[in-house]
Amino acid sequence: MAVFIILFIILAILNIVYPSFGWYLRYGWVVKGESEPSEAYLIMSRVGGIVALVLLIFVLFSGAFTY
Repeated sequence: MAVFIILFIILAILNIVYPSFGWYLRYGWVVKGESEPSEAYLIMSRVGGIVALVLLIFVLFSGAFTY
């Protein structure tokens, strides 16, 4: 279970550092021409990544998934 938590921590860090990467994976391929995510999307994506990172680190170190 800890492997999945670590994987999600890596994804949260990726979302904080490169929030536009998720936009291109989800929406970028649909849009023809040059299109970029809005500033609001980038900010909310980073905020969501920070919240997820804090929660995942708490779960990892709280010992909730010990065997």
